[in-house]
Amino acid sequence: MNDLAAGFELFRGGHFAEARTAALQLLAKQPEAFWAHYLAAIASAFSSEIRDFEADLAALEGLALPESGKVYLHYLQAWHALLARDTEKALWHYLQIADDAEGWLARSLIQKFRKQKEIANPAYHAADYIVLPATLPPQPKKTITDAAAEKQASGWLYERPEKKQLPRIRLATFSWARLSVAALLAAAVGVAAFWFYGRLRLQSAPPEIPALQVADSAAVMPVGNGARVLYTYRTRDAIIADFEKAKRFLAERKVNQSRFVLQRLIESNADFQTREKARLFLTFIPDLPFAEFNDNILLRDIFADTKPRLGSLILLAGELRDAATRSGATTYHFMVREGEREYSVQAFRDANLPEEKLESPDKKSHIQVYGRFRGLVGEQKTVYLEAMRVWRSG
Repeated sequence: MNDLAAGFELFRGGHFAEARTAALQLLAKQPEAFWAHYLAAIASAFSSEIRDFEADLAALEGLALPESGKVYLHYLQAWHALLARDTEKALWHYLQIADDAEGWLARSLIQKFRKQKEIANPAYHAADYIVLPATLPPQPKKTITDAAAEKQASGWLYERPEKKQLPRIRLATFSWARLSVAALLAAAVGVAAFWFYGRLRLQSAPPEIPALQVADSAAVMPVGNGARVLYTYRTRDAIIADFEKAKRFLAERKVNQSRFVLQRLIESNADFQTREKARLFLTFIPDLPFAEFNDNILLRDIFADTKPRLGSLILLAGELRDAATRSGATTYHFMVREGEREYSVQAFRDANLPEEKLESPDKKSHIQVYGRFRGLVGEQKTVYLEAMRVWRSG
């Protein structure tokens, strides 16, 4: 027994080869000594003598082991499987001891598995890899209270994690520091509340969607000779789909697309009831402020479908050619280039609408107008806008 304890002391001190020699000397006297076989096996594993480890493990497997010894045998077999990169076999042996009272062996296997890449050289492992029996040989099981007291007194293989506490800042019952902190918090809350209130005021209410539908009355009317319709529907389903599409566009604040679909319905071969409902729907479409506008259209779309585009909102910018003011109201004439084509545009600004400043990249006079399309005028088909906002340079 003293020789065995001395061998384990050598192992704990990192003298693995000497510990194995002591174990083999003991085995020469007592060939069936389980703990001597165990010491020889782990000593050879930690000294990187893998062939010796395999030989000692084979000798240990040939013994008639008690139940307590089988746990340690499974541990060594799982360790050997990890060294051989046989994860499935290691897992099987681990499961044999996972629920055993000696649960610290299973936890040690988990540590080895997580650091599997380092297991190729066991000699350099830290102390958490050294798995030794708690007593030599194992004593009868102790109560939980006695075991906890012994671990607390003698130290345990796995140290308890140190609890770190944040430093406490102690202030007097009344102090200027506490008063300053309270004042800063109150000011921060007030600023945040004011900011949220301002944001709520700036956000306009969502557009109202009329509770109208044409599914019960939609019909395709015949188109007689000489009848003038801008759009011809083939089925009533197409009429219903366009009416619902106008609702969806309005919910997305795409007022130009919603207006276009409705005015095309009005000028189509849809039935009278559907066309009247479309006219009523048009009154629900708002004139969005510039900050909420997200539905600009191209001038070529206006020339392609002029009548359905009447009343659409549009943002145009170009080189200012002329500006005439009468009774405070101003009419601007400017040219807008779109692709390779240049369009002539006139915009009317009411006297009550201020003119805003526009930064110009050159010395030329430029203008930007956000307004409502009112039609094409003159033989040159000049685009005419009713201005809602005007930015001008120079």
